[in-house]
Amino acid sequence: MTKLTAPPGKRVIWRPWITKNGVRIYARQYGLRAFPILVDP
Repeated sequence: MTKLTAPPGKRVIWRPWITKNGVRIYARQYGLRAFPILVDP
């Protein structure tokens, strides 16, 4: 597994689900514990 690094000026947060088109998608459905999301600090 490789470490995920954020570009300068961004921060990585981890969430167990994401929402696409109003449908909640869980990371467990894809064999993951969480999805990485880039956000502004």
